[in-house]
Amino acid sequence: MDPVGRAGIAMKRRKNERKWKRVNRFKIGRRFSATLLLAVSTVIAGDTATKCMPVIAGYASFEAGEIMKGYSSVPNISEHELWRTWLQTGYVGLRLEAAVNGHLRVLVGGEAQTHISFLRTEGNMNDAFTESRQPRTLFSIRHGEGIFTIGNSARALLQVEAGFFPYKYNQEVRNLGEYLFRTYCYPASMVNEFDKPYADLTGIRIGGSVAAGPGTMNADFLLTTSTRFWPFMNWSPALLVDYSIPRIFTIGAGVQFWNLIPVGVNNPRIGSWVGGSPTEPDSNSTFAGTKLMTRFSFDGKGLFPADAPFVAMLGKDDLKLYGETAVLGWKNYPGPDSTIDDGYEQRLWRVPFMFGINLPVFTVLDLLSIELEYRESPYPNSIFYPVYRMEPKPADRQDHAQWKWSVYAGKNLGPHVGLVFQAARDHIMPQSTIQAVDYSDCTDVLLRKTDWWWTGKVRFSF
Repeated sequence: MDPVGRAGIAMKRRKNERKWKRVNRFKIGRRFSATLLLAVSTVIAGDTATKCMPVIAGYASFEAGEIMKGYSSVPNISEHELWRTWLQTGYVGLRLEAAVNGHLRVLVGGEAQTHISFLRTEGNMNDAFTESRQPRTLFSIRHGEGIFTIGNSARALLQVEAGFFPYKYNQEVRNLGEYLFRTYCYPASMVNEFDKPYADLTGIRIGGSVAAGPGTMNADFLLTTSTRFWPFMNWSPALLVDYSIPRIFTIGAGVQFWNLIPVGVNNPRIGSWVGGSPTEPDSNSTFAGTKLMTRFSFDGKGLFPADAPFVAMLGKDDLKLYGETAVLGWKNYPGPDSTIDDGYEQRLWRVPFMFGINLPVFTVLDLLSIELEYRESPYPNSIFYPVYRMEPKPADRQDHAQWKWSVYAGKNLGPHVGLVFQAARDHIMPQSTIQAVDYSDCTDVLLRKTDWWWTGKVRFSF
């Protein structure tokens, strides 16, 4: 065969080899993709032969107490003393949890609440609305979520949680604290509920844990939408990290960019409250802001050997010290009065500090905690203007106690019955069933040094 013919055959052979390599790469890629898709679908869907039997849990509770001394203030409506004002509420809750497989769990649950109206204003104001004279039943979603876990549940390498879910990052807090998700930025106001030291969130959480030396490093990224605090439906990303060594200490920090992602065309993310200079955009306060948080806890039992007789006498939560502080809105805004510090000019006014200790109760009780909180601000804790005026405006200046306190005690009488008692001067804002604007204020009713309240709860669960 002549050289030209041999060259043509060699060229054709090389062309065919390249073609078959492309075909083989395509087949390998297709097989890999199919295998990966099958693996992922198997993890998520699980064995179709596995029976997904839900576990049902439920509870019923009743709480009642008195505002021994307080002060009700509704702007432009009324101001009057509260004395021996009775509060009571009943709850019924149900939750279903199904383990689809070793990685995916689905939780569905809700809570019904029988609420008797708190009469904030004078009698003649409340008598104009018949809804204040009869109980009202409310329903709320507590769980509507899916949780996908890689690794064991005690220390998940990766966990994705999406939907409606409760979230608590400071495990020691019983009343005060948990600032990152239970507060506004502008105004820097806090919202507390009895025996609910956590936040109900809607969105997605991506978290994980890794071993780091003698302890564990945990991290959570959250993207949540506002369903409780005005303005609604805006999205807020947050990042929290902590490091803990069992029986010794935990330190943590977090940041939330509140209302960072507005939704809709005419979204009220930008407030209408004008500061000192209407011609300067930076003088207009907004609902959006950056919250910063840091916390710690220290277990005093870690100073002694685990088998020491003294330690064996203590409860698992005894001798714990903990604290938390936050900046509720990093950016400062000038106020309308240039002659004094007004508005949001002082960052320190938006910084609460709290400290708590669990006293030794030697298993007589399960828990006895004392918490203190301090914030230096000329403004009382109030969400009146965001709720009723849709303005990021602080409440009017008012003399009030800078210190808050709380005493919390709990005891379980077996696996199905629990008792809780609390006395406090905290951020209670009792709710009224009257829906008319200005007939229910949203300001702390325990503003003075002598104001306080107590409440108790009995809970049955299965």
